[in-house]
Amino acid sequence: MMRKIGKQKGFVLPVSMIFLIVMTMLAVTAIRKSTMDEKVVGNLRAQETAFQAAEKGLRFCERQLDLAAGSTTMCQRRASSTLQEVPNPLQSSSEDVKAAFPVGWKDKTIWESAYAMTVSGSDEVKGVASQPQCIAERWPIPGRGSASYPWVITARGVGTVDTAVVMLQEIIRCGNY
Repeated sequence: MMRKIGKQKGFVLPVSMIFLIVMTMLAVTAIRKSTMDEKVVGNLRAQETAFQAAEKGLRFCERQLDLAAGSTTMCQRRASSTLQEVPNPLQSSSEDVKAAFPVGWKDKTIWESAYAMTVSGSDEVKGVASQPQCIAERWPIPGRGSASYPWVITARGVGTVDTAVVMLQEIIRCGNY
Protein backbone atom coordinates (compact mmCIF):
# COMPACT_ATOMS: atom_id res chain seq x y z
CA MET A 1 0.00 0.00 0.00
CA MET A 2 1.31 3.31 -0.95
CA ARG A 3 0.81 6.24 1.22
CA LYS A 4 -0.37 9.38 -0.25
CA ILE A 5 1.95 12.27 0.53
CA GLY A 6 0.16 15.46 1.35
CA LYS A 7 1.00 18.85 0.08
CA GLN A 8 3.94 20.45 2.01
CA LYS A 9 3.46 23.87 3.52
CA GLY A 10 7.17 24.97 3.65
CA PHE A 11 7.45 25.63 7.40
CA VAL A 12 11.19 24.88 7.68
CA LEU A 13 12.35 27.56 5.25
CA PRO A 14 10.80 30.57 7.05
CA VAL A 15 11.99 29.31 10.44
CA SER A 16 15.51 28.85 9.08
CA MET A 17 15.52 32.35 7.60
CA ILE A 18 14.35 33.91 10.88
CA PHE A 19 17.02 31.94 12.75
CA LEU A 20 19.74 33.17 10.34
CA ILE A 21 18.58 36.78 10.68
CA VAL A 22 18.69 36.57 14.49
CA MET A 23 22.18 35.00 14.40
CA THR A 24 23.40 37.71 12.01
CA MET A 25 22.04 40.46 14.25
CA LEU A 26 23.79 38.92 17.28
CA ALA A 27 27.08 38.71 15.37
CA VAL A 28 26.85 42.33 14.21
CA THR A 29 26.07 43.48 17.77
CA ALA A 30 29.06 41.55 19.13
CA ILE A 31 31.36 43.08 16.52
CA ARG A 32 30.10 46.60 17.32
CA LYS A 33 30.59 46.07 21.05
CA SER A 34 34.10 44.76 20.50
CA THR A 35 34.96 47.75 18.31
CA MET A 36 33.53 50.16 20.89
CA ASP A 37 35.53 48.48 23.67
CA GLU A 38 38.71 48.93 21.64
CA LYS A 39 37.95 52.63 21.15
CA VAL A 40 37.30 53.11 24.87
CA VAL A 41 40.56 51.40 25.79
CA GLY A 42 42.42 53.52 23.23
CA ASN A 43 40.91 56.72 24.63
CA LEU A 44 41.74 55.73 28.21
CA ARG A 45 45.32 54.97 27.20
CA ALA A 46 45.65 58.32 25.42
CA GLN A 47 44.20 60.18 28.43
CA GLU A 48 46.47 58.35 30.89
CA THR A 49 49.50 59.08 28.72
CA ALA A 50 48.51 62.77 28.63
CA PHE A 51 48.19 62.82 32.43
CA GLN A 52 51.64 61.27 32.86
CA ALA A 53 53.10 63.75 30.37
CA ALA A 54 51.55 66.67 32.29
CA GLU A 55 53.04 65.35 35.54
CA LYS A 56 56.43 65.19 33.85
CA GLY A 57 55.92 68.81 32.74
CA LEU A 58 55.20 69.89 36.34
CA ARG A 59 58.37 68.23 37.61
CA PHE A 60 60.37 69.81 34.77
CA CYS A 61 59.17 73.31 35.70
CA GLU A 62 59.76 72.69 39.42
CA ARG A 63 63.41 71.99 38.68
CA GLN A 64 63.69 75.44 37.07
CA LEU A 65 63.11 77.04 40.49
CA ASP A 66 65.37 77.04 43.53
CA LEU A 67 63.22 75.33 46.15
CA ALA A 68 65.97 74.67 48.69
CA ALA A 69 64.73 75.70 52.14
CA GLY A 70 66.85 78.42 53.70
CA SER A 71 68.53 79.33 50.43
CA THR A 72 68.99 83.06 49.84
CA THR A 73 67.54 82.57 46.37
CA MET A 74 64.66 80.35 47.49
CA CYS A 75 61.70 80.52 45.12
CA GLN A 76 63.66 82.37 42.48
CA ARG A 77 64.49 81.05 39.04
CA ARG A 78 67.71 79.08 38.89
CA ALA A 79 70.55 80.93 37.19
CA SER A 80 70.75 78.28 34.46
CA SER A 81 66.99 78.31 33.83
CA THR A 82 65.39 79.75 30.72
CA LEU A 83 62.00 79.82 32.45
CA GLN A 84 60.17 83.08 31.79
CA GLU A 85 57.53 84.33 34.18
CA VAL A 86 54.17 85.02 32.53
CA PRO A 87 53.12 88.58 33.45
CA ASN A 88 50.07 88.75 35.71
CA PRO A 89 48.19 92.06 35.27
CA LEU A 90 45.66 91.18 37.97
CA GLN A 91 45.82 92.67 41.47
CA SER A 92 44.27 91.26 44.59
CA SER A 93 43.13 92.92 47.76
CA SER A 94 43.23 91.68 51.32
CA GLU A 95 39.48 91.04 51.05
CA ASP A 96 39.75 88.93 47.90
CA VAL A 97 43.12 87.23 47.55
CA LYS A 98 41.77 84.95 44.82
CA ALA A 99 41.05 87.92 42.54
CA ALA A 100 44.62 87.90 41.26
CA PHE A 101 44.95 84.15 40.78
CA PRO A 102 46.88 83.79 37.51
CA VAL A 103 44.80 83.01 34.44
CA GLY A 104 47.46 83.29 31.74
CA TRP A 105 47.38 79.53 31.24
CA LYS A 106 43.86 79.86 29.78
CA ASP A 107 45.20 81.92 26.86
CA LYS A 108 46.04 79.55 23.98
CA THR A 109 48.64 81.96 22.60
CA ILE A 110 50.70 81.63 25.81
CA TRP A 111 51.31 77.96 24.97
CA GLU A 112 52.76 78.99 21.61
CA SER A 113 54.93 81.79 23.01
CA ALA A 114 58.36 81.96 24.62
CA TYR A 115 56.71 81.74 28.06
CA ALA A 116 55.94 78.05 27.54
CA MET A 117 58.85 75.74 28.25
CA THR A 118 58.83 72.45 26.39
CA VAL A 119 60.23 69.41 28.14
CA SER A 120 63.49 68.42 26.48
CA GLY A 121 66.53 66.21 26.81
CA SER A 122 66.37 63.20 29.10
CA ASP A 123 62.97 64.36 30.38
CA GLU A 124 61.25 63.87 27.01
CA VAL A 125 58.24 61.58 27.01
CA LYS A 126 58.08 58.81 24.43
CA GLY A 127 54.92 57.92 22.52
CA VAL A 128 53.12 61.27 22.77
CA ALA A 129 51.79 63.50 19.99
CA SER A 130 53.79 66.47 21.37
CA GLN A 131 56.12 66.99 24.32
CA PRO A 132 54.72 68.40 27.58
CA GLN A 133 54.93 72.12 28.24
CA CYS A 134 54.81 74.23 31.37
CA ILE A 135 54.43 77.87 32.29
CA ALA A 136 55.11 79.70 35.54
CA GLU A 137 53.09 82.61 36.90
CA ARG A 138 53.33 84.57 40.15
CA TRP A 139 50.29 85.10 42.35
CA PRO A 140 50.49 88.58 43.91
CA ILE A 141 49.22 88.51 47.48
CA PRO A 142 48.89 91.77 49.43
CA GLY A 143 51.28 92.27 52.33
CA ARG A 144 53.97 90.04 50.85
CA GLY A 145 57.08 91.07 49.03
CA SER A 146 57.21 90.05 45.38
CA ALA A 147 59.98 87.56 46.20
CA SER A 148 57.56 85.59 48.38
CA TYR A 149 54.64 85.54 45.94
CA PRO A 150 53.58 81.95 45.33
CA TRP A 151 54.39 80.38 41.99
CA VAL A 152 51.53 78.85 40.03
CA ILE A 153 52.95 76.21 37.73
CA THR A 154 50.69 74.93 34.95
CA ALA A 155 51.66 71.96 32.81
CA ARG A 156 50.03 70.81 29.60
CA GLY A 157 50.41 67.18 28.57
CA VAL A 158 49.30 65.64 25.29
CA GLY A 159 48.61 61.93 24.92
CA THR A 160 49.17 59.55 22.05
CA VAL A 161 46.75 61.63 19.97
CA ASP A 162 46.61 65.43 19.94
CA THR A 163 42.99 65.48 21.13
CA ALA A 164 43.90 63.95 24.51
CA VAL A 165 45.08 66.97 26.52
CA VAL A 166 45.50 67.23 30.31
CA MET A 167 46.34 70.40 32.23
CA LEU A 168 47.70 70.19 35.78
CA GLN A 169 48.45 73.02 38.18
CA GLU A 170 50.35 73.30 41.40
CA ILE A 171 50.97 76.18 43.74
CA ILE A 172 54.41 76.55 45.29
CA ARG A 173 54.31 78.78 48.34
CA CYS A 174 57.47 80.43 49.55
CA GLY A 175 58.29 81.73 52.99
CA ASN A 176 56.25 81.48 56.18
CA TYR A 177 52.65 82.32 55.47
